[in-house]
Amino acid sequence: MTRDLVVYGEPTLEKALRSVGRLWQGRSGARVNVFVAPTGLSYAQIDRGARCDVILALAGADTDDAARNKIIRADTMRPALRIGLALVGTGPDMGQGTAPKADATLEHISRLIAGKRLAIANPERDPAGARARDLLRKLGIAVDDDSKTIAVAESSAGVVNFLTTGKAQIGIVYASDATMPFQLALPLPATIHAPIEYVMATARDPASDTQPFMTFLSSTAAKATFKSAGLVPIE
Repeated sequence: MTRDLVVYGEPTLEKALRSVGRLWQGRSGARVNVFVAPTGLSYAQIDRGARCDVILALAGADTDDAARNKIIRADTMRPALRIGLALVGTGPDMGQGTAPKADATLEHISRLIAGKRLAIANPERDPAGARARDLLRKLGIAVDDDSKTIAVAESSAGVVNFLTTGKAQIGIVYASDATMPFQLALPLPATIHAPIEYVMATARDPASDTQPFMTFLSSTAAKATFKSAGLVPIE
């Protein structure tokens, strides 16, 4: 009997991982159980003995430390996905005519933001928020508790909620959250912010054979699913 898999991932990957998991179950018969949490928390859970077979985690210091501490198997690590940010907005003045024909520039973004309440994710907890804060600093806009023009949500999904409930008119979100029908959905090029990257790896004590599933994550079908969710597979 084929055993199920337990896959951890960043919250912004949840929908894509569940879709890929259904594809894998259809092919292999093995169920994929997806659990999402910030990368650091996922590693802490694995270190305390929680079951995990495969993790898709943020590239960076936490993942490097996890590999050194053998929370994940360093020899299985490889780049998996990349995601950018998008400027999204609601309102009749944010139709397609507001979007530049070429890549967005800081000047154009500044014009779009001017006079509007802008929502970003919490920079201390969410990589999209940290990138958004850096971008705003380039524009000379401070993100602090006294700001009347910046609304800080807990996550990129929270930014979307602020927009749909009218608490903000414009926001910076993951590209995966910009697939909703906003009046404005402007991808922010890599020349403006560094893309966010994820790696895949096998946890230190998997209960299942992870290699077939990890190979599947690089398949044409899986890549198409990731792309439809606003993610860019890393070749």
